[in-house]
Formats: sequence, C-alpha cells, structure tokens
Amino acid sequence: MPEGSFPKPVSEVVATLTDIFRHQQRAEAVELLESAHACFDQTEYDNWNGGTYIWALRLEIPVPLFASIEPRLSKIEEDITAKLKYFDRLYPNDHLHEVTVSPIAPGMLAAGQRMAPSEIEVRRLWPEGRFRLFLSHVSEHKIAVSRLKGELEHRGVAAFVAHEDIAPSLEWQREIELALRSMQALVALITPDFHGSLWTDQELGWALGRGILLIPVRLGVDPYGLANKYQGVNGILEQPAQLAKSLVSALLYNEQTHGAMRRSLVSAFVHATSPEMAQTLCSHIVKVADFTEEERATLVQACNENGQVSEAFGVRESIFEAIGRPPEPKATEDDLPF
Repeated sequence: MPEGSFPKPVSEVVATLTDIFRHQQRAEAVELLESAHACFDQTEYDNWNGGTYIWALRLEIPVPLFASIEPRLSKIEEDITAKLKYFDRLYPNDHLHEVTVSPIAPGMLAAGQRMAPSEIEVRRLWPEGRFRLFLSHVSEHKIAVSRLKGELEHRGVAAFVAHEDIAPSLEWQREIELALRSMQALVALITPDFHGSLWTDQELGWALGRGILLIPVRLGVDPYGLANKYQGVNGILEQPAQLAKSLVSALLYNEQTHGAMRRSLVSAFVHATSPEMAQTLCSHIVKVADFTEEERATLVQACNENGQVSEAFGVRESIFEAIGRPPEPKATEDDLPF
C-alpha cells in the first residue's frame, strides 16, 4: 500500500456501497454513487497504535442530480457514512468517518474524465435485474455471437452486442462508451482476427482501466498483452449453450462478480418465461451455496407462483433439495378435525 493512501481503492469502496444500496432497493443512493467522482481525503492522523489515519469520502456529483437530492442531503450522507463501519472492522488503523457530497459542473472535470452513467442511463441500456456483460468481438462472427447472447439471456445475463443493441437513431460510439462505462464484466471472444480490429483492444482497455473482471475466451487464439494475465475460458463459438454455461460459471466463481451474478439468477428465475428457461437457470442455481434468506424465500415463491417454473420437470424438487424445503404452514383451528 502506498504511504498516505487508504488500504482499499476508492473505486472498490464505492462499488461495494453501490451494491449494498442496490440490494436494499435504495435507488437514489445507487444513482448518487454511480454518478459520483470519488476520492479519499485524509483529515487526521494519530500516532497511537502504530499510527491511525482518519479519512473522509468525498463524492462529487453532477449539478442536476445534486439539486434533486439537496433537500435530503444530510440524511443521505449519514446513511452512506453508516455503511462505512464495515471497512473500519477490516482496517483498524484506517477509519472512514465522514462522507461529503458536493456538486460539480461537467466543465470542472479533469481532461478525459467522465462521470459514471446515471441510473436512468443504465436502465435504458440494460434490462433491470440482469448481470451486465459486454461481449467484445469482431463483426464477422456476429451471427454466432447473437446466438451466444440468447443463451446468456436464458441464464440471467444481459449481453451487450454492439451491432444489435444500438438503435439506428443513436450515436453509436456514445452508446458503446455508455455500455463500457456501465458493464459489470467484459468477455473478450478472442478469435484469430480479434487483434486486427480497430475497436476490440480499446474495449479491453476499458475493462482493464476500470478494474472490472475481464474473461478472455480462447477461440483458437491465446490472450495477449495485459489480458494474458487473466484466467481464460476455452470455448467453441458454434456451441453457444456450452460457452454460455462456462461464462456464467466463471462469473459465479469470481469474488468480484459472484454477488451480482447470484442475484441475477434469482431475478431471472422469478421471471422465467418458459419451462426450458427455468430448467437452465436451475442448473446454475443448485450450485450456489450462499443465497441470502431473502433470496431463498424469493426462489421458493417463484416455484409456487410462476407457472413456467412449477411446470418445468424436476425444477421445484431440485431447488428445494438445494436450498431446503420450506416449512409446511401451521394448522389453524379451522384445519383441526372435530
């Protein structure tokens, strides 16, 4: 850790806070954190116990967003500060004790710096409740990539494929950039012609620069450059179901994406549109061991209330075996025999 810096990067702290508030359905806090330019500010130092540092989290957000939340600003700052106690337990010599939110005009940003996309932009580009995955590929393989996208959708993953996901009336470079700024992971489909593209290396650079998970898929070629240090996945583009299965397994295996992918499986299961989709999701769900009590209850509810799930052969039984069968309802006086 560099001297004079907080032990955890500010991007990871903000991402963790964002994930907590998203799970708690606090949309206003999520939009604030995702739109903020964040930094740590050391406010105090005490040489007790080998040196204790006191830090503040500074969040600068666009003026329109600041204006909309200003009447509730103190309460929002207090709520975010309360969540920082988690980091105090991890780092006893570094205390995050304060959060300040301030407005910043776009013209005040450093050269090349961009605000994080707003919640409204994210909802416009990505389906709600789905893992946001950018598929980096060359256009010659767009038919096979479209099939992979469909298989991923059946597994709770929204895959961004540039040639499909940009409306003709929109500025296509801006939409690709928005997808790169809001994706939760990137998959590089490394075919022999991948490196020859004008765009694919730039897309990988976005993932590397943001510090998000990059999954190279070896499609006849090994990863190269900085992507070579990432654990790759072997696959065959003409077998999209198997490749989609491997990618979801990789997202669940990685600590950085496990939580978001787990929640996406639950959300997709609740809204499964066919018995086949329910069976596909079930094959991943039964391998997850850390569902929260709320998520378990949601899975049980889907088994009982979504006809596509209840009609899927073997799905209810497999889910109950994996997460535990729900308790039978207690008998009431009306149920007791005379």
